[in-house]
Amino acid sequence: MNILKRENWWIWLLLTLFSGGSSTLVLGAILGVFDKNAWYAKWYYWVIGLVLFIFPFYIMLVVFNIEILCKTCAKLNVPGKEYYLSPYLWVLALIIPVIGWLAMIASLVYLQVYTLVALYQGHGETYIK
Repeated sequence: MNILKRENWWIWLLLTLFSGGSSTLVLGAILGVFDKNAWYAKWYYWVIGLVLFIFPFYIMLVVFNIEILCKTCAKLNVPGKEYYLSPYLWVLALIIPVIGWLAMIASLVYLQVYTLVALYQGHGETYIK
């Protein structure tokens, strides 16, 4: 049983609901979106973030999760990749109070839900080896 098949989308739904969104990291690993030369692959960034109290480490973890979610959605052909792959829009949404934060939450929910929709539509089957 390959987990990227169209009929197994409900497994991803259960993983998303019960894992708190960390199933995106597993899906990203299966799709191969991790980059060996990216900032998150360097262990000393994580150590420095952890040494400087928990707050920078938590921010790095959130940014890492958002980046992997966006790369996974781009790999699954989720509509709007020219918008959610732009780091400028994420920073702008973070800077603008209330309206930007609501837009950021709405876009994160959109990406989480539409990842499941893309798996339901069979976009993941192209990556089955």
